Amino acid sequence: MSKQGNGVGDGGGTTPVLLPIINKADSHPCHECAKCCTYVAIEHDEPTTMRDYDHMVWYLYHKDVSVFVDWDNHWFVRFTSRCENLNSQGMCDVYDHRPAICKEFDWRECENHLTPEDGDPDKWNFETAAEFLEWFEGQRPKTFKRYKRFMKKRHATGEEEELQRVEGS
Repeated sequence: MSKQGNGVGDGGGTTPVLLPIINKADSHPCHECAKCCTYVAIEHDEPTTMRDYDHMVWYLYHKDVSVFVDWDNHWFVRFTSRCENLNSQGMCDVYDHRPAICKEFDWRECENHLTPEDGDPDKWNFETAAEFLEWFEGQRPKTFKRYKRFMKKRHATGEEEELQRVEGS
């Protein structure tokens, strides 16, 4: 078996061709950032039922999950998860074939480029269930009281049977 070159100006030898290392220029607006490539946010209906509020709490009990409300009052569940195509230099390895949502993203809307005059990027941001419940009680006190009654009733129903099953295992 004979060794062949790679056919790129090496005269048929075995000299490897070194590809250039590409880095974002210091002047690039996304230099040392790529925050937009480290999470997925899914729009969610605003909670209106007791079950909806309970789901918000459940989401927030999970690691790397948060909930935020934008200034247009759209609710989102955010999952912190780095894109598998983001390389160690913070660049996209599938840039020429990236999804339209990536292509359409405007870096000027990135929260890292907001100034203090722009204000907070989100109307509300909840990293924990405790933060959400505190907001819920303060912003929607009547509904929060109904939620507490709902939860008390839900926990009272069938709990002994469940505990016996768990303890009897």
